[in-house]
Amino acid sequence: MKNFWYACEFSFAITNKPKQIMILNQRFVLYRNSQEKIIALKDQCPHRGAALSLGWIQNDCIHCPYHGWKFRSDGQCIEIPSNAPGIPIPKKASVDSYPVQEKYGFVWLFYGDLPATQCPPLPTLPEYMISTMHPVYDEGIDNANYARLMEANLDFTHVIAVHRKSFGQRIPRNKTISYKVEEYDWGAVAKVNYESLGNSKSFLNLLLGGRPELKTRLSLYLPNVTLAEISIGRGNRFDIKFGILVAHLPIDDKTTLVKRVLYRNILPLPWLDGFFRKLDHKLAQEDTVVVATLGSQSMPKISEELHVAADALDITFRRLIQKHSNIDSQNYPINKSSQPVQVG
Repeated sequence: MKNFWYACEFSFAITNKPKQIMILNQRFVLYRNSQEKIIALKDQCPHRGAALSLGWIQNDCIHCPYHGWKFRSDGQCIEIPSNAPGIPIPKKASVDSYPVQEKYGFVWLFYGDLPATQCPPLPTLPEYMISTMHPVYDEGIDNANYARLMEANLDFTHVIAVHRKSFGQRIPRNKTISYKVEEYDWGAVAKVNYESLGNSKSFLNLLLGGRPELKTRLSLYLPNVTLAEISIGRGNRFDIKFGILVAHLPIDDKTTLVKRVLYRNILPLPWLDGFFRKLDHKLAQEDTVVVATLGSQSMPKISEELHVAADALDITFRRLIQKHSNIDSQNYPINKSSQPVQVG
């Protein structure tokens, strides 16, 4: 799925020093010019194939670390130090350049072959979360397939087992979870409300004056972003909110660079960021430990595994992958209604 905008890096991580980005074994180099605009080029010099990301920036141009060839921001070579002035530069002495955008604290890279007018739009994230909640950033390498990791983040019921030692034991069990999936061209969203987080006399129970309820909204934004919105409260008051925005950058089929932003409205004090970062990282690793053991790291076709009603959002994700990868959808029609996805 190359004809999409990939969330590939945090905006603050791109400076006037070259930085390499890997997407499915392809190398890209990103840097900022003197106007703070991000430049994205193929990270491979056409001369001997050296990584330009090991080079240096001078006058908004990038120099190859091997022989010093100089490339403009559009990828065209304009200087070969070993040639005397006046010697023509070969026409093939250029590297591909790519469009980038910055939004929601991420850099978005498009390396497909569609014209600009046909590119899918960037996702629209909830304004309340971006403008009013406190963000905490984290990243790490997971030894698992990016789509499989995304599928875990779109799964309403894995918390009962995967997170049973953290917060999963507080989710009601032995109840059929069925919900509506709202699907659009480049993503999907679904909501599940849990009756109660449990009977224990926990901090949350005392803070909210009784057993709190849990509202969860999971969103998919192709090709590599998921968002979990979590609200905790009672009655008409859901005062505690979290947002977990995750960009899954596929380095190869079995390796993913995961970049996470945890938004919160509770205790938004910078000196507590470390605590919430560790908590979010711990919960994410509980997913990774299991996902890394899956028999097939590549995403199976829908018909190759069993499904229940609670898998509706994951099935929609697989349909969208098949749709945009030109793979047969195994006779599962794309569901664009608000009705629950029917599964066996």
